[in-house]
Amino acid sequence: MFRVSHYNIYLPMKKQSENYLIVQGYRGSFDVVDKSIAKVLMKGEKDPSYLNEISEENLAVLSKRGYITELEEEKEYELIEKVSHILNTISRKNMCITIMPTYNCNFRCEYCFEQNLLSKGKEWLSEKMTIEMVDAIFEQLRKHKEEGYKIGSVYLFGGEPLLKSNKDIVTYICQKCKEQEIPISCISNGHDLDEYVELLKEYKFERVQITVDGVGEEHDKRRFLVGGQGSYDRIMKNIQLALEKGIHIVVRTNVNKKNIKSIQRLIEEYENRGWVEKENFHYYFKSTLRCYEELGVALSDVELMKELAEYFHEDVERFQFNSIYQGLSSSIRTMIDNNAIAPLRSGYCGANTGMYTIDPYGDIYPCWDVLAEEDCKIGTVDVEKGEFVLNSVNDHWKERTVDRLDECKKCRYMLFCGGGCSAQAKVMHSDMNKVFCDDFTKIFDEVVVEVCEKAFAKSSCGQ
Repeated sequence: MFRVSHYNIYLPMKKQSENYLIVQGYRGSFDVVDKSIAKVLMKGEKDPSYLNEISEENLAVLSKRGYITELEEEKEYELIEKVSHILNTISRKNMCITIMPTYNCNFRCEYCFEQNLLSKGKEWLSEKMTIEMVDAIFEQLRKHKEEGYKIGSVYLFGGEPLLKSNKDIVTYICQKCKEQEIPISCISNGHDLDEYVELLKEYKFERVQITVDGVGEEHDKRRFLVGGQGSYDRIMKNIQLALEKGIHIVVRTNVNKKNIKSIQRLIEEYENRGWVEKENFHYYFKSTLRCYEELGVALSDVELMKELAEYFHEDVERFQFNSIYQGLSSSIRTMIDNNAIAPLRSGYCGANTGMYTIDPYGDIYPCWDVLAEEDCKIGTVDVEKGEFVLNSVNDHWKERTVDRLDECKKCRYMLFCGGGCSAQAKVMHSDMNKVFCDDFTKIFDEVVVEVCEKAFAKSSCGQ
């Protein structure tokens, strides 16, 4: 006997009021259906007899797509567990490596999540990664590649990776990436970028992300040098230089209530400089993490998107200008355009799968947000053996999948959300095994409806 799956998501279409978009939470089916069918399914969750109102032909389709099932509730959840485990196993074979040449930084940004590290002192902060450490890291990557792992990229991070004083070790890291044919990217404050443009071009960096938080003084109030001097003019000059060299520059703006009204002026600045027209220039906006923000200053990504919606015309794909929205909309469009599988995931991000962040001391962490936190150290680099020696904390992070989070088990969105950010859950709840949903369901609902409506205008949205 059929019953309605408890993992269906029902979303009314905006421009096609007679239709609903329904999404199956573990099969990954996306279908536009008549509102009457969606209403019957919603009623049928409580009373299966409502399914008698649906024709045999439609019942067969709904069964094939997973919206109705003959599985009992317990058996259906066991199936979700299996799907989650499979997704986790596959994802852990895809590795992303972040290398920190140093913790040192020439900036003192007002919202920096690494501010607590300043108490460790200048000598500790100034430690620079050695050639021997780099060799050991890439020896382990070589072994992993032989074992069938895919090394998606190496990111340089800090501190500030592109300090003038880091150029020798950064050059060596670039050489090792080239030897193993691993793509390389960088996250930089942009201040010393002029010292690196030729190197970035030579080693074909996939992207260099630089943060600009406003025009002129607006930026300088938030992102200033150790001595308090502003950084805006130099950064903008360096971005121009890099763009002229053909380097792919991605400018991020960290947004809170202090600078949200500066967004329009900043976009106009990019336009006036002629950057928006360049293929190697992109920009986006991201709300600063609420768990690290001052009370009353924090802003959600939903609030940020409302501000962006007021600036961009309806025909402009505004989702591209916020990383949370962009990632989801891009994956949904890819699914539709290529008839690909839905973007299901068992964990929130690489911290729960194949991401490893290695600091200059050879300590390994699951992500950037927990650097130098001893209780989050998942291993160390054995320089002599050229190996990552991982510990039980690594298992704790990599096994944080939605099927193991009690609050997620009955959630329709669980395999799209992934349980939220582990690091933010740790800060907000003192327990990374709590969920941190934030505004995911609101964002998901808005994005998938808009993307599917646009796709449905051209073809069928059902996957």
